Amino acid sequence: MPLDHDSFRLESGLLVPRSRRQFLAALGAVGLGAVAVACTKSANGGPAAGSSASAAPGSLIDRKDGNEQLSLFSGGGEPDTPLVPGKQLFGFALTTPQSQIVSGGSPSVYVAKDQTSPMSGPYPATWYLFKGYGATKDTSPRSPIATGLYSARVDFPTPGNWYVLAEIQGASGKAVGIGAVTVAASANNAPGTKATSVRTPVATTEKGIKAICTSPVCHMHTISLDKALKNGKPTVVGFSTPALCQSKLCGPVNDEQILVSWKYGKQANFIHVEEFLPGPDFKPPLPTAANQSPGFKAWHLTSEPWCFVIDRKGVITAALGPGPVVAPQIEQELKRVL
Repeated sequence: MPLDHDSFRLESGLLVPRSRRQFLAALGAVGLGAVAVACTKSANGGPAAGSSASAAPGSLIDRKDGNEQLSLFSGGGEPDTPLVPGKQLFGFALTTPQSQIVSGGSPSVYVAKDQTSPMSGPYPATWYLFKGYGATKDTSPRSPIATGLYSARVDFPTPGNWYVLAEIQGASGKAVGIGAVTVAASANNAPGTKATSVRTPVATTEKGIKAICTSPVCHMHTISLDKALKNGKPTVVGFSTPALCQSKLCGPVNDEQILVSWKYGKQANFIHVEEFLPGPDFKPPLPTAANQSPGFKAWHLTSEPWCFVIDRKGVITAALGPGPVVAPQIEQELKRVL
């Protein structure tokens, strides 16, 4: 079943691996992805291999059978960066078996603990473009995947391993993308927990910023994180290293945060925590765990980029990442705590 290019587009030249690490390598260190579920479309349009006659209507097997199969990748939800239970923004990408990224359209998202029980949903997803890189005139490395992503507010009610299915409609029929994510009872820096208070470098002059930030366009260093958590305003804090980012998503995500800061800079604190401080010679150290900045280490992060929204009382209300994050996602979460 061909996909309808008028409803959504296909961007070619991207490989379709089975894990985030493989996806990183295939896209030149891009960094999206939960483990994809292997799915096949049956030749006669009937049940695919592995399906069961006992599958309930509306189950994962029921929804995928007879439709073109995609793979779904998300930034988080792997064992080392698990999600936590509850309603939250869930960003994802869809890829085809022909090594293409799907963009545009309005997928419906469903979740389930197994393949044969009814799925919960639908949760409507929206396609968002990355606009910050061009708007800020950034020159840091940029991943080819930093063009856009899908985002939906999804409810994962309990811990465990969850299937996620995104169904997208074309003029010729439906296509479904299936992935899997890990939801843990607790995680570092999870929504509902207190934000770690740590002193972060402050600078307002161009020379001063160059000593504490590898982004050529960032001015989100006017207040230390520890002071921001005490001044009665919500805080948006991003952790990234634009010049040294393995995924090449740090600069684009930092730029999306900058876009939101232009709009809400008087109502909230906006802070960028650089992973590798350049120092007075403007030469950042080797990108090793030992050389990470004190602020990055204090949050016990193992990947980047991340963007957290924190309320007036210092409680994390949204953890966006690791990986692609766009301004509309940040703005949605910030408006909930203003």
